[in-house]
Amino acid sequence: MRNIFTLLALLVFGTILCKNHAQTYTIYPTPQKISEAGETVELTQQINVICESGIGEVTRNRMKEVLEEAGYTIAFSTNPSQTNTNLYIGINGSDGAADRYAVENNLPLAVFDTGDNKFDPYLLQINDRHPHGDIVVLGNDKGSEFYAFATLEQILEQTDGNSIRQITFEDYSHTQYRGIVEGFYGHPYSVENRISLFEFCKRFKMNVFVYGPKSDPYHLGNWRDDYPTSLTEQQRFFGMITQDDLKTMVQAAKACNVDFIWAAHPGLQQGISFSNESAMAPGIDALMKKFDHLYNLGVRGFGVFIDDMTYTPSGDMQAHLANEVQVKIRERYTTDNTDDQVAPLFFVPTAYALNYGASYTLNNLKKVDSEVVIAFTGYDCFSNIRPSAIDDMAGRVGRNPVMWWNNPVNDDHDDRIYMRELTTHWTIEKPGAINTLNGLILNPMCQAQASKIALFGAADYSWNPNAFDVRKNWEEVFHRIAEPGDTQTAEAIKCFARFSNTLVEDEEMITLYDNFMEKFGGESFPPESDKLRNELENLKQACTYIETLKDSPHRDYRLMYEDIRCWNAKLKNISTIALDALDMLEYGNSMSRSEGWGKYLRLKKLYTGMSSDSTYLVSALEGYGTSTTEKFYEVKPGDSHLRPFTDFLVEKIGNSIPGLWPTKDSLQIITNIENLQGVELTAQNETVRLTGLNGLDLDKDEYLGIYFGNIEKINVEEITADKTLRVEISENGKQWTPIQLPIREQKTAYIRIKNISEEEVAVDFNQLSVSRILTSVEVKAEASTNMSQYQSYSINNVVDGNSSTFFWSSEAQAAGDYILLTYPSAQPIYEISITFTETDQLSGTAAIEVSADNDQWQTVTEFTNGYLDSTRSFTCNANGLMARYVRFIIRNTVGSYWLQVAEFKADMSEKYTQTTDQSGVQIATLADKDLSTNYQAGEAGYIEHRFIENITIESIEIFHNTIFDSTRKLPSIYVNNGSEWIEKGSLEPLCTVIDTHEIDTVTAVKIEWNKENIPNLYEILPVGTPYVEKPGKPTAINNMKKDGLTIYTNNNRLIVQSDDMIQNIILFDLNGKTINHFNVNKCIFETTFGSNIPQILIVQVMHTNENLSTCKIIR
Repeated sequence: MRNIFTLLALLVFGTILCKNHAQTYTIYPTPQKISEAGETVELTQQINVICESGIGEVTRNRMKEVLEEAGYTIAFSTNPSQTNTNLYIGINGSDGAADRYAVENNLPLAVFDTGDNKFDPYLLQINDRHPHGDIVVLGNDKGSEFYAFATLEQILEQTDGNSIRQITFEDYSHTQYRGIVEGFYGHPYSVENRISLFEFCKRFKMNVFVYGPKSDPYHLGNWRDDYPTSLTEQQRFFGMITQDDLKTMVQAAKACNVDFIWAAHPGLQQGISFSNESAMAPGIDALMKKFDHLYNLGVRGFGVFIDDMTYTPSGDMQAHLANEVQVKIRERYTTDNTDDQVAPLFFVPTAYALNYGASYTLNNLKKVDSEVVIAFTGYDCFSNIRPSAIDDMAGRVGRNPVMWWNNPVNDDHDDRIYMRELTTHWTIEKPGAINTLNGLILNPMCQAQASKIALFGAADYSWNPNAFDVRKNWEEVFHRIAEPGDTQTAEAIKCFARFSNTLVEDEEMITLYDNFMEKFGGESFPPESDKLRNELENLKQACTYIETLKDSPHRDYRLMYEDIRCWNAKLKNISTIALDALDMLEYGNSMSRSEGWGKYLRLKKLYTGMSSDSTYLVSALEGYGTSTTEKFYEVKPGDSHLRPFTDFLVEKIGNSIPGLWPTKDSLQIITNIENLQGVELTAQNETVRLTGLNGLDLDKDEYLGIYFGNIEKINVEEITADKTLRVEISENGKQWTPIQLPIREQKTAYIRIKNISEEEVAVDFNQLSVSRILTSVEVKAEASTNMSQYQSYSINNVVDGNSSTFFWSSEAQAAGDYILLTYPSAQPIYEISITFTETDQLSGTAAIEVSADNDQWQTVTEFTNGYLDSTRSFTCNANGLMARYVRFIIRNTVGSYWLQVAEFKADMSEKYTQTTDQSGVQIATLADKDLSTNYQAGEAGYIEHRFIENITIESIEIFHNTIFDSTRKLPSIYVNNGSEWIEKGSLEPLCTVIDTHEIDTVTAVKIEWNKENIPNLYEILPVGTPYVEKPGKPTAINNMKKDGLTIYTNNNRLIVQSDDMIQNIILFDLNGKTINHFNVNKCIFETTFGSNIPQILIVQVMHTNENLSTCKIIR
């Protein structure tokens, strides 16, 4: 058994070796034929180069570049070396050194045999015929040996050390023209980007770059004029170039063995005449004059575009134009210098797609000079590569055409970027070669570096279509656009590319999204969450890394970042939102309120900024020639599945902030009676009743009462009760004021009955009934909108008080759509609510705004559909802002949905709040237990927030969302202990926690700010344990004697006696509010308490000698 296992292992291992041996080097474009020997050779550090005289400077420089980049030095020689590796470079059939070597050593030369669809052949062999190996490169008499060095370059990049495998490449291209046409509408490429593309062509055997950007006014528009010698920054931004720029580009293209074809567009602006040959002659002369200008700048290839014209000239006149220009080019620029030849004319006809109505004019192009290269876009402007269409075009124009493939061009959708497989949107309909295809040039995106993914695929397909594997090609491209060995950059860009497409996403991810959403809400959190987190975290990290490319030392990395930065920022944003949302949904209950608030704020900020942040706006040029304008588009990566999945997560979070959050206080019984039974608290309309009191025994200091959960204005009728049962009211449940029933419009949060005698007392009445008073302002609003109305669904329906009627728009929602409520006059606005129907609800983000003049608007809040409650309503509070106008306005939209709104109203009821500002204005949002509402002042000031909660406050949590200026003073926080304000630090963390456990009684908190750091406050939350007043617990003293000063109360009177003259006495409540002020100027003072005086007071005594004394006293 052991021997069998060993044999199996050897067999498996042997299989792996054979497999690896067969795939030693991965070369792109895929070569036509590769033969490997089993051995390697060890290259020497110096390479002995034997170069035939017919090899041009471009190839020589390329050879030097490849070897020197790989770390080798070069020594030219006419004889082979026995001590160094030899490199032979020559031309097949030349009888030069390299050619003789190939013949004498029986190297395979069939690659140079003539045949159809056989262009740019080369032979590359690495052998061991000399001690340190020979490298042999042969090309044809047109310089095809140049392409061998693209293959050798990739071999050396994949070689570890100097050991290189013996291998033979017999290779050629299936098509003659392979490369790029810069023919799109939008921002033309920068000179830097074009040079980068030339170098990319050099590496992957592309040989043509056709220059014809629609926004270059010297290509289209002012095509008759010479290029300028200087430009402004704005002109450069709009894509214009100078004469020196053209010289630089031509030289760079030539160094990369790329034909730079400059094309004119004489068919749109300043167009030539197509009426007859004599009328056209001046136009042809103007073209030749422009070509002369360009020839002097070094251009050696010319083209004429007459695409996208407003009419189609006759076929005869199109043919005459192409033929005459080609004849004149041949007559004017022909030279004996083989390195200075001018390329044939590149011509794009008006009917450049076969399904165009005037495509019959293509038949006239048969008579055009046979050297003219004619391009078309396929059966349509945007087409698949369809063999029948290419065969059809070849028959019409009498030559094999070049296909101008509008792929991956995005000038029709500037908000999109295409970095997935070459055939994602437009495919190759039939595998294998198309023998009538003379060339394939891609019209790329406005983003040059991002277009390299598709260009890499096209280079591979056009060179060897029979071996083309689109998926494998895409998997390889990222390591080819990154620096050799830079796996981190390659994988980051690949990850970005997977998620970047607007329409197409990975099937694996789509399945994860769909399964998660289907299972969400079940008994357990969807198991897909782990895989989703991993994928989204990889995306987020990739986007974060791509941001670092902005400052990379590598030019192409910087250019790539600039190309994709808008999409990258959006994907980083979306992945961050999705990751935070997953955590909040799964682990929200275990988060602290502080952590939950931080995550919620970040999610809210990122999510609401998805369609408004300028970071996600890409600049585009609309129009052409001399009539271009800049426009911005919001980029939309992952819009078909990733974005909707993220929307789903955010919608499920809605207004739920992670952490354990207390609900808004409601009506409740307060008592210090243990095991209270038989007493009930009920509320019907505005009447609150505490029943079941008859016969209840109250011991000394025992009490029973009601906490309203708010500060209310109440009426209470007279009760016939034992005089030792005292009725008291309080705003905080800890300091009480006795009252005499009946009372009218009394402001309070608590009311109770307390036994103030020394004996047990039986309650001799059955109920305590309290009427809550709501003072409403009934004002009818007029509704209006800028949206068109569908049928009879009038805008007036939103103010009719009937939620079954509604307004219905007749068009898709759009940013800026609004519904406006107009009131007769400005008044304090409090709760604002809007109710939608079950269908056609808000699709994106909207805001509620208020204004006093219908000009200056103040945003109350922003919300999405996820914030709606079970009645499909959204409610917010304007905190008493003075306004005559209330507006619902759409900020951004998702999809194309109409809108239905049932009700829209503003509540103008008078309400008491726990919070006021320095002017006494009521603020409702800071104790509403709703962190979607907020308050932010417009100037320096402060707020005082009184605590009414029935708890012993051990800490205070203040939630805000403010980015403070750290160079300015932060807002200060003060806590009131019932007699004075105690400074407790500054407001800084998003959840600032104030420790108050050492303060016996916490009655209020004050936040004070300057104009530079105005906080955006959301909630003030006291934290502690339920409060129960212990029987006999004193809340103040009723007699104070110290340093010759005596203060006491007796029979509802205040008496102050002093050895020194008293100047004045001020009485405060526990919140620091002045109740009364007395000018005394004597040593003894007495006053009777009024019915509205609190039970506990702060008494401040100022003597004429300026000594100040303060005490807390119970009346």
